[in-house]
Amino acid sequence: MIQRIQSLYLLGSFILIGIMFFFPLAELIDTAGQTYEFLYRGIPAIAEGAPAIFIAYPVAILLSVIALVSLITIFLFKKRMIQIRLTIFNMVCMLGAMGLIYYSINSQAGELNAIANYSIINAFPLVALILSYLALRSIGKDEAMIRSMDRIR
Repeated sequence: MIQRIQSLYLLGSFILIGIMFFFPLAELIDTAGQTYEFLYRGIPAIAEGAPAIFIAYPVAILLSVIALVSLITIFLFKKRMIQIRLTIFNMVCMLGAMGLIYYSINSQAGELNAIANYSIINAFPLVALILSYLALRSIGKDEAMIRSMDRIR
């Protein structure tokens, strides 16, 4: 299972998306010098007990779905066609996540009259997308090899 190269690609994709839950995606600095951190769940409250400034449930849900599908796909190594479909679905979700994160950060930067300083963490969905594509190619090669073996028998 884990010794297959596509499983390693999918594991790398899962780890990269998982890291996004622990680090800020961007830092917003307004004209007064106030700094806000944009996390996967939005911009938390500055003062204790105050309401959150911005809640980004769609980003949190989409990142959770991507991580979950990546993890499930690793364990479907015997069902290659389902693995291919889930990997394609995950790649589409990653593209959506990149767009949604960019939109959320920019909309909040405009609303707060702030400048957005993006973190390197924002590149992780793109790297995970590339790893998922490499996994998709490897799964396809495995499926082609299995089908050619069935023809020989």
